[in-house]
Amino acid sequence: MNLLVWNVRGLTEESKLILKEHCASFSPVIVGILEPKSIFDDFPVSFWRSINLVACHQNARDHMRSNIWVFTHPSIVSHVILSFDQVIIVRCVWMHYCFKIAVIHGANCHVARRRLWLDLLNHIDGSTVFMGDFNAIKGAHERISNCLPNNTVCQEFRDFITATGFIEPPITGLRFTWSGRRFMPSHVESVLDRAIISDSFVELWHNVSSHALPRITSDHSPLLLMCRHPPQARHNFFKFLHMWVEHPNFEKMVENSWNSQIDVNCPIFKVMAKLKRLRKELRLWNRTGYTDSLFNAEILAQAKINVALSRKSSLLKQKSRVSWLTDGDRNTAFFHAMLKYKKRPHIIPHLDIQGSMVYDQDEIGNHIVDFFSNLFNEDNMEEIDVVALEATIDRVVSPSQNDMLTRIPENDKITAAVFDMDPNSAAGPDGFFGKFFQACWQIIRSDVWNAVRAFFMRSYLPNGCNSNTLVLIPKKDVVNSVTDLRPIVLSNF
Repeated sequence: MNLLVWNVRGLTEESKLILKEHCASFSPVIVGILEPKSIFDDFPVSFWRSINLVACHQNARDHMRSNIWVFTHPSIVSHVILSFDQVIIVRCVWMHYCFKIAVIHGANCHVARRRLWLDLLNHIDGSTVFMGDFNAIKGAHERISNCLPNNTVCQEFRDFITATGFIEPPITGLRFTWSGRRFMPSHVESVLDRAIISDSFVELWHNVSSHALPRITSDHSPLLLMCRHPPQARHNFFKFLHMWVEHPNFEKMVENSWNSQIDVNCPIFKVMAKLKRLRKELRLWNRTGYTDSLFNAEILAQAKINVALSRKSSLLKQKSRVSWLTDGDRNTAFFHAMLKYKKRPHIIPHLDIQGSMVYDQDEIGNHIVDFFSNLFNEDNMEEIDVVALEATIDRVVSPSQNDMLTRIPENDKITAAVFDMDPNSAAGPDGFFGKFFQACWQIIRSDVWNAVRAFFMRSYLPNGCNSNTLVLIPKKDVVNSVTDLRPIVLSNF
């Protein structure tokens, strides 16, 4: 679902073409037009039909043209619940989603905006989006100018956002959504357009991103709010959970699995095969024996806590004689929504591919795979003269030291190496952390000893034994291209 709000500064023929292009590219289900500077009833209905929109509402101003128009997709059922010169709030039902959107055009005067803040605070229930031209900034970091903004006005706006408890998705695209279009040194740019969303809206969509589109015909950027459900994982990767170690039946379960007969002669293959079999059994054990016991214990503990909290709430309500105290109001929904929103950086909502912004997850994934495959491909490496390269490198390892390094290690040396490594370091593709090897060392050590000695004797690692997971770490807060990602490699323990 996409939502689009744009302060067009006059709905001219040029801006109509830009709006038509945005609607064709993003298919927004709700479009808010600010400062159209046209008469609503005189505007041709055929234009809105051509971009698959129907008129929803225009706000009323005393003896003045309306400055906010709202249009919706024909499939949306809408109902206007508030309308005046600075905002239109519409309750919408689209498919099986119900939410409210406030299309905002804040007054230029901060005193007049105080009424807007108060009215918005009265409509923050449920899944809600406040979106548009707020005509306010939170501080000097949201403006480029020769003079500092009024701190009192900025503080009022910050207090309003804090009072709502809403979350503001970071804006990608243009850094500043409005430009004064003046020549230096009086050039001014600010973040006047934004979207803030309620925790219930985050729970509804999980992945919400805000994008400031290029300014062409207006001094304001069209603001696009993209709401997506997180894409389904292509692979359900196994990951060893540290809490399993604390279960009393864990070691017995691992021992039974590990000591089961397996028809493999190569010691390295034997360890790999046993780890693969153990992964399947741990998954089954986690879903049945382990998780069920946790849920049962949690249910019993939660029942006792609820009884105690109910008694405490009743006592406080009686002593304080207040009527606003509601049952179960412990902000748990807000914290869960914040946790879901924190997962958002793990998803790349869009990427610049060859000069065009791409939003399709499959296309983004294929581009990233192709980029790093070509980057690390041997075909892209220049021909290297190995003899000349060796001549430029000083020999700092003596033959005796080399013999010591390549000598078959003893069992105690292998054991010491295992326990010297970090048990909490990130796992590789097999999903086993160092915590597993250290906790189950008495069970698996003989097979690991044989596998390590086999490597030193044969100087060979089978495919898959040393596989790696390529993880992309953002270099910036907002990722626009694949070069904004730093690859790191996670290897098996």
